[in-house]
Amino acid sequence: MKQEISQFSPAAKLFAVLLGVAVPAVAFGRAAFAVFIGLALIALLVARPGRDILADLWAQVKTPVGILVFATFAAWLPNVFVSLDPGRSFEAVFRTLIFVGVASAFCSYLSTDQRLITVALKSFTVAAAISIAFALISMTVLPEIFWAMHLKGWQSKPIGTQLKGFSALAVLIIPVLALAGYRAATGWKSICGIVALGFLVIVWDSYNRSAIAGLLASSMAVSLAVLVRSGTKRNVLITLGGVGALIAGTIVWLWVTRGFALRTVPQDGWFFPIWLIGFERQTIWSRALEFASASPWIGIGANTINFVPGADEIIKGSSNLHVIPAHPHNWSVEIFAETGAVGLGILALTIIVAGWRTLSNIRRFGGVGLVLALAAMAGYWGSGLFNFSYWSAWWQMSFLVTLAFCYACACSTDGSTEISD
Repeated sequence: MKQEISQFSPAAKLFAVLLGVAVPAVAFGRAAFAVFIGLALIALLVARPGRDILADLWAQVKTPVGILVFATFAAWLPNVFVSLDPGRSFEAVFRTLIFVGVASAFCSYLSTDQRLITVALKSFTVAAAISIAFALISMTVLPEIFWAMHLKGWQSKPIGTQLKGFSALAVLIIPVLALAGYRAATGWKSICGIVALGFLVIVWDSYNRSAIAGLLASSMAVSLAVLVRSGTKRNVLITLGGVGALIAGTIVWLWVTRGFALRTVPQDGWFFPIWLIGFERQTIWSRALEFASASPWIGIGANTINFVPGADEIIKGSSNLHVIPAHPHNWSVEIFAETGAVGLGILALTIIVAGWRTLSNIRRFGGVGLVLALAAMAGYWGSGLFNFSYWSAWWQMSFLVTLAFCYACACSTDGSTEISD
C-alpha cells in the first residue's frame, strides 16, 4: 500500500468526486461524460505534482502489460499509411494510447489514499442512483424529461432505444457498485444493491442482448476467479452448476424470444443459428471480413471501414440497414479489418496477459478489487463482440475508468473500509 497523502486537499477531493460521477453521467449524454473526465484530469493535475504522475506512468510502461500496450500501438500504426483517411485513423490509434495513460494516472492517484477511493466510490454510487432513476422514469412513465434534458422540448414520444448505450454500461457499472457495496457500511450496501438491480431492469427493458452477453461473461469470469482462489470440490460443483444454469437459461430465452426468425429468414448459409445471432449482424461481419481481404496483415485503416466502397450497400431483407452501419458491431472483426492480423494478434495477446496476470494475483493474494476488475474485463470484451465500435471514445474510457477503480482498490487495500452513513 502506498503512503497516504498528508493532506486531503480540496483539489484531491474534487478529483475523486468528478471521477466518480463521470461514467454514470452517460445517461445524460456522452458530452456530460467527456466534461467530467476532462475536469477530473484538470483536478488531478492541480492536486498532484507532475513529476509524481510521470514517475508512476513510467513504472507502468515497464510492466509486461505496459510493454504490450506500446507494442499494440506500434502494430496499429502501419494501417495509417494505407487508410482512406490517414488523419482519422491516426487520431483513433493515438487517442486510445492517450486514454490508457490518463486512466493509469487516475488509478495511480486513487491508490495513494483510501480517502480518495472512498469519496470516488460514494460519488459513483450517488450518481449511478440518479442516472438509473432518470433512465427508468424516462423509459416507462415520463419520456418528457429525457427529451427536455436533451433540449428537444417537452414531448411525450417514447424514447425507444435512446438509452440503449447507457444500459450497455451495466457490464461496467455493476462491478463498481459491487466494489462500493463491499467496502461500504450497511446503509450504503443496500443502496448499491438497489441501484445494481435497477441496471438489470433497464438492460432487460431495453432488450439489450449485448449487455446480457457481457453480464454472462462477467459471471463466468467471477466463477473462474472463485475456482482459482478456492477450488474445493464443493465450490467447483456449485460454481459450474450456476454457470451452466445461466448459459442454459440464456439459450432458452433467446430461442423463445427469437424463434420467429426461423420462419422469416432463409436458413441456409449462416455460420451461427439466426435465433442466436441475427442474419443482419452475420452479414455485417461477413462483409467486413471481405473488405479486410484487401489488406489482411496491416488493415485498411482504423475507424474507416464504413467509408470503403460498397459499405453503404443495403442488406437484403433488412429495413434499409447498410452492410457496414458505421462499424462492424464486433471489436475483433473491426480490429482485424482495420489494423490487420498483426494488430489483432498483439491486442489479443495484451488482453490475455492482462487477464492472466489479474487471475494469477487473485490466486496469490485474493481481493475483491481484482475479481471485479476481471469481471469488468470479461463484460467489456464479451459485450463488445456485439455492440459498439472499438474506437468509440466514451466506451473505451468508461472501461478504463472502471478498471482504474478496481485496480486502485486492489493496489491500496481490499479491506472493507467503511463509507460512513
